[in-house]
Amino acid sequence: MPKELEECARIDGASRWQAMLYIVIPVAIPGILSAGIFAFTLSWNEFIYALVFLSSPGQKTVPVGVTSELIRGDVFFWGPLMAGALLGSIPVAIAYSFFVEHYVAGLTGSVKG
Repeated sequence: MPKELEECARIDGASRWQAMLYIVIPVAIPGILSAGIFAFTLSWNEFIYALVFLSSPGQKTVPVGVTSELIRGDVFFWGPLMAGALLGSIPVAIAYSFFVEHYVAGLTGSVKG
């Protein structure tokens, strides 16, 4: 984010806090949301740690439980496998749909005059 945006706000008479509140934060929101959504998705799909450290089927996370309990060698239990994949993707879809308006608004121009 260019520092000239804050400097222009300061020249127009805004204090440092006003420049931060009305200029810097609205411009930074898409980047913050992108990082947050990316971190949430990575933490939700943390597959290797759960696969290595959890052995009880009751303690496994959804992605690990679906793949380890519903695939036995060459036999795939497709119905429960697809149901588990759907249930595992619902929280991520809800998180994306909740923040998409703020994300797109920031990308299309959050500084309005």
